[in-house]
Amino acid sequence: MAQKTETTSVTAKTIRMSQLKLGKARYLVYIVRGENAPASEVEIWNIDVKKEKLHNKEVISVSQKWDFKDTVVHTAKSISSAIDFKPVYHESWWQTRGAQRFDVEPKKVWINNKEITDTNSGKRERNVYSSFVSSDGKYYLNWHLDLEVFSMLPLRKNTTFLIPFYEFGYDTPRNISYTTIGEDVLVYDGKRIKCWLLYHEEKGNKETFWISKKTNEVLKLKQLINENLYRYKIKLPIDE
Repeated sequence: MAQKTETTSVTAKTIRMSQLKLGKARYLVYIVRGENAPASEVEIWNIDVKKEKLHNKEVISVSQKWDFKDTVVHTAKSISSAIDFKPVYHESWWQTRGAQRFDVEPKKVWINNKEITDTNSGKRERNVYSSFVSSDGKYYLNWHLDLEVFSMLPLRKNTTFLIPFYEFGYDTPRNISYTTIGEDVLVYDGKRIKCWLLYHEEKGNKETFWISKKTNEVLKLKQLINENLYRYKIKLPIDE
């Protein structure tokens, strides 16, 4: 018989800030394009999670730097409330897209150092602005920080979490479902680590995350894209 799945809408009260691990971490990210194919598009993601103060309030800052071959292809700094992890500020730079900055409380947006409004810009820039201001007054979480968010969920068997994710500059905040589909033992750094399996599926995309029951960290992602391409994300065991 199929087991019943409980559905939980993630709110500010759901997030367990005490489970967030501070400090530096690295992830190995790569693509496999078929059975027995070599790893390709290999990246190293460098992440640094810190407690800071902003306007006399406790916040969490997450800095990211993604290295590909001998080049930095992406950087980001995301600041969230230390109470419920709601975004306060987000800035990013992409090698192919340039820079964006979002200051949540005053609802200000900059693209490549140009302040954007709903009247002074082109269609694409106005869409970025509109998607951002549509989030005003709502509780949401920064989708660019999904690894950190997953580590703060009260994971348990047969539960679907509806997470109000927002990718800055795209779409609007919306509930994305992630379900604990089981448990597994992952051999990691020579140790057997008991993990939750957190699963997400949408058209052309299936993701399974291995999340340590002990430390709450995401240790592995296996992602199937369009049924023919695998993408892996593996936490490297050496932290600084």
